[in-house]
Amino acid sequence: MENIKNYEVDERIFLKPGDIVQVRHKSIKYRPMMYIVEKITRQFKSGEEIENAFVGMKCRWFTSDGIMQEAVFSTKDLELCK
Repeated sequence: MENIKNYEVDERIFLKPGDIVQVRHKSIKYRPMMYIVEKITRQFKSGEEIENAFVGMKCRWFTSDGIMQEAVFSTKDLELCK
């Protein structure tokens, strides 16, 4: 039992469609509140197997002029708004 290491609890946050998020980088002046539309993946063929690769989350937001914008963000660039 002495060989068992104590690991810190990893508090991962899993984002899903419908969540309200914001860009994590505070140095950006305009960080709009966005909502996640869908998870984006790409398929590629590795030998005979077809594999899925995670690309990011498609988010939508509105500019201050009321124009809808849409883009795909990496999950490491997003933070969940509470």
